[in-house]
Amino acid sequence: MPQHIGHEVPRLWTRPLRPLTPETSLGFEVIDFARTILGVTLWPWQCWLLIHALELLENGEYRFRRVIVLVGRQNGKTTLASVLAAWWLFVDSRRHPDKVPPLKFKIVGVAQNLDIAKEPWAPVKLWCDPDPENEEDAELAIPSLRTATAKVIDTNGALAIQARSRAHYEIRAAKNARGKPAARVLMDEMREQRDDVAWNAVSQTTKSFWNGMLFGFSNAGDARSIVLLRQRTAALLDLLDAGYDVPDYIDRGMIELEAYANGEDPDDAAADTSLGLFEWSAAPGVAKNDLDAILQSNPSIGHGSMTVEICLADIRGMTDAGYRTEVLCQWVTANVDSYMDPKDWAARQRPADKVKIPRGARTVWSIDTSVGTRRVTWISSAVYTQAGHPFVTVRERRAGMLWVADYMADLAEKSGNREVVLQAKGCPAMDFVEPLREKGLIVHALEGGLVASATGRLRDRVLDGDLVTIEQPDLDLAVEGGVVQKFGDNDAWSRQKSLPVDIAGLVAETLALYGLEVLTPPEKKSTPPPPPPAATLPRDDVLSSDTNLATVAF
Repeated sequence: MPQHIGHEVPRLWTRPLRPLTPETSLGFEVIDFARTILGVTLWPWQCWLLIHALELLENGEYRFRRVIVLVGRQNGKTTLASVLAAWWLFVDSRRHPDKVPPLKFKIVGVAQNLDIAKEPWAPVKLWCDPDPENEEDAELAIPSLRTATAKVIDTNGALAIQARSRAHYEIRAAKNARGKPAARVLMDEMREQRDDVAWNAVSQTTKSFWNGMLFGFSNAGDARSIVLLRQRTAALLDLLDAGYDVPDYIDRGMIELEAYANGEDPDDAAADTSLGLFEWSAAPGVAKNDLDAILQSNPSIGHGSMTVEICLADIRGMTDAGYRTEVLCQWVTANVDSYMDPKDWAARQRPADKVKIPRGARTVWSIDTSVGTRRVTWISSAVYTQAGHPFVTVRERRAGMLWVADYMADLAEKSGNREVVLQAKGCPAMDFVEPLREKGLIVHALEGGLVASATGRLRDRVLDGDLVTIEQPDLDLAVEGGVVQKFGDNDAWSRQKSLPVDIAGLVAETLALYGLEVLTPPEKKSTPPPPPPAATLPRDDVLSSDTNLATVAF
């Protein structure tokens, strides 16, 4: 069996400002420190991260003041954090005594509770404790670091290491995060921060330090992980502004949510070159057993005890959301009671080349636009297959709304299908009704009760197995995160409640199906025959006259 190797380079990452060498990144120094002093040989992805995250500006300062690292669980984040903390404490703290004296150089480790914060701290304690608790700990201690350590405090909930230089490393639970300024911050399990209390307290502590830095570690979160979400969103916007492709549609959905919640337009924000994102994750929409996705989100595979087989075995023992966040490092929705079972939806998918449509079949279009400041408009279609099953799919998706009327007029002209179904009230797409009618399209404008009926009809077709669709990762995500709201005795899709997932494409498919199955196409009006030609009728009751009618006076 061939050996599988995890990806060294993350899927999403902030590019360096210049080539990275030992002169332009201190990551090389940390790698040497780990190997020669700590006896730790870091894995390729850990080395790659340190080299990129500790990039230097031309003035010798760190480029990044905030570094966000996302990777699947059990890939060596704790070891990496321990190595980094030890290097900060015993090496980096003495680098610029004229700007930051070691006495003022404080490292703070923060997590949602003290036990999590202690995990990176504990190995540093073993390496440097001048007074080990037992023989086993003494064997793990490193003489040069023991000599450089003044004391270790590990009593009554106080956990700290003080170097002889007076630089020190202490840890806190998030609820007790507020404190004096810190030169370095290690923030673990950022996904668990459900409010801004800890972030607001800790992130400000590095501001007063020359060359301050915050390093945040986590695996992927969900919509409740507001701190990690905000930092990741800002970094992704920077990548987009720099011209790099960000294929995750959920990323854009997250961006929309953040801007919408704060009443801001993210496009107005200036790019921040001091924020770095390095994310080892699987792309959205991939199958859970996708080999490349597992290798992309678990870069330690092939170097430690983690294997592809272990990851595959976890599929049966974990929930879908749990596996995707923990193993594939994918963002998922939270507290969502999906209206449709994603497994039922996936069962209706067929290969595109297997879906046969009769020539000239009636096609019904539908349009819906996402909510929020960053509008995306989706155009879907519904048509019967040769076997008589309804088939729905997304035809087009683009940012904005102004392009839609001309596009639909052209589409109707080329296809001969002019029926469009829209929600007529309470959504952005209602603005298309009159422009489309002016373009000569036949607009079926639905209101609340009928939209609810359409929502229920889609689920019924999915449950009874009659519906046909194709694989569409964006729609799969919408089904997983799509929730409804009550409308009378029925349920209708709720765009707002489904955030941060954009369900506009799913709404469009829902309305297109309803139009195909329920709404009657207008009858073609027959052209009346032309009137008969005028007949010349002779008159014998009028005498001829020589009078000139042009000159006669009346």
